[in-house]
Amino acid sequence: MRRWTGLASISASSFIMPCLGNEINVAAPAISYALKVPADYVALLQMALALAAGSLAIPMGRLGDVLGRAFVYRLGLAIILASSLAASLSPAPIALMAFSIAIGVGAAMIFGTNYAILASIYPQGGLGRAIGINTLAVYTGLTSGPLIGGLLASIDWRYIFLVNAAPAALSLALSGDIPAGRYRERGYDAVGAALLASSLSLSVWGLTYDIYLTALGLALLALFAAYEINRSKPLIEPSIFRRFRFTAASVAAMLNYAATFAVTYVLSLYLHMRGIPPAYAGLLLLPQPLLMAIFAPISGRISDYVEPGLVSSMGMGTAAVALALMASMTASTPLWSLELELALLGLGFAFFISPNTYMIIGSVEPRHHGVASSVVAVVRLVGQSLSMAIAAYVLASTSDLLLGIRESLAVLAAISVAAAALSLARIRKPIVLKRR
Repeated sequence: MRRWTGLASISASSFIMPCLGNEINVAAPAISYALKVPADYVALLQMALALAAGSLAIPMGRLGDVLGRAFVYRLGLAIILASSLAASLSPAPIALMAFSIAIGVGAAMIFGTNYAILASIYPQGGLGRAIGINTLAVYTGLTSGPLIGGLLASIDWRYIFLVNAAPAALSLALSGDIPAGRYRERGYDAVGAALLASSLSLSVWGLTYDIYLTALGLALLALFAAYEINRSKPLIEPSIFRRFRFTAASVAAMLNYAATFAVTYVLSLYLHMRGIPPAYAGLLLLPQPLLMAIFAPISGRISDYVEPGLVSSMGMGTAAVALALMASMTASTPLWSLELELALLGLGFAFFISPNTYMIIGSVEPRHHGVASSVVAVVRLVGQSLSMAIAAYVLASTSDLLLGIRESLAVLAAISVAAAALSLARIRKPIVLKRR
């Protein structure tokens, strides 16, 4: 098996969703105008895409354990490829919504298997470096998405979905050497899958639209937990959450996304308040994803030799410092100062996410890698949604925009401190060489 083709396939697939999401954000006015729908429709489109990918990740991860991870992974890529081509030809808003949800379903198949496949490709070492390279692909997608989307939307927004098919086709072509990863699991808990997907969708949807939906989602989540306890072949084995390092790393990841995801939104409001044009504001916000992309592979490589809990704790602590500095901004803060703080935030995030993901995957047995891979996607979805909900609530609670911005960043800084503390708590040893 050629490991580099498998890693290249996984990395290409990880580029797709971050890039597409930002492309749609930039193209929102063009899509709204062309399809004669309100701008809110595009936001709804984004939410449906994200919910399909996040809420179905664990059910698809379990499906990979039953049918073979390589099969489910390739099926997800094929669905994304076909749905992207179909979306580029969508004649009506409802068709675009349906094909976008299908893209999200395909993405869930990838999210439910990608890190598990990486762990099977690199069983004897190098997993940290592989995760770092994969993270580089994610942030390359985040960074290039607005640029690609802006260019394509100026020609025709449909090209966004047409071009999205290219990395899916490339990833599918490179996936031939990926091992099946079948563990001869029997039985699939379809009821549990439906309960979990519904509970996650309602919980996250409610954070944005209606808090009562969140309450209903949490009730369904409790029902799912009660249902799973007595199952002989549960969707998620409860024993996996008794592993402190796995559970702590998962919660720390959720807190990290909750602390960092809304920063771009909050700072875009700040820059608009200062009268900075959107195009220039976008350039000013680039240091964060750029530093993430540069240093994520480095931190992943370090995790192959140094206790990853220590590396991720240092990263989250760095992010907390950056957010605390941002929270002291005034209407006349020099822009160069903001640039340095964004660079520091990107550096901190890069040194958190790769080692922390390494801990999530590496703290469970191979037969649980599918679930662990899925959990990475789920905590990202929940954390990002919490981040936006927190920022929106704080901003809405004050009539002074600058004060709301500062308070939002202060709350996000406090969350990052909690994530750093949790990261420290799961460290078993001081710095140790793990592999040669």
